Amino acid sequence: MNKDLIKAVQTKVGATPDGIIGDKTLAAIAKALGVETPAPSTLPTQAEVRSGKSIYGRAGDETNLVNITPAYQLYYDGKAVKTIRVNKAISARVEKALAEILEAYGPEKIHALGLDRYSGSYNNRTTTSGKSMSMHAWGIALDFDAERNAYSMGKGVATLPRPECNKWWDMWEQNGAISLGRHANKDWMHL
Repeated sequence: MNKDLIKAVQTKVGATPDGIIGDKTLAAIAKALGVETPAPSTLPTQAEVRSGKSIYGRAGDETNLVNITPAYQLYYDGKAVKTIRVNKAISARVEKALAEILEAYGPEKIHALGLDRYSGSYNNRTTTSGKSMSMHAWGIALDFDAERNAYSMGKGVATLPRPECNKWWDMWEQNGAISLGRHANKDWMHL
């Protein structure tokens, strides 16, 4: 990269003209352009969650759970779902993501892509390896379309890695979700 050009841009936007594009330079450019930048993540790690001392409480503690009504119709094993049960600390994020998905895709496209195939959230259980508690035990994990996106299915087999679903993943991630599918090409059902 042209360091002189970077320095000129940094000077123009009020950043330190050091010729290095870092977080401060990007924040200054965003501010100069009037672009809203997301707040840094304050979500706990899985280790912090498993300690039982995070904002999510203890595994299996149902007093931390709330029922939310999804913005669009979800189906579990082909049956309509009225509410889903999640940790109260993520409920607003889940509601927001589902509302954004409805607005972006509409009910017909959601159904055509299988984005309405809900496979569960709260479940007080261990991970499939049995070595530690699943994030489902805190009500902070959601599964979608498990049948067509099983744990061992990667791109080319699973349905959720299709390009048509990129916006769906983006909306979840903008609301704090993490996709093991996007990061490790497995468990595409799991948020």
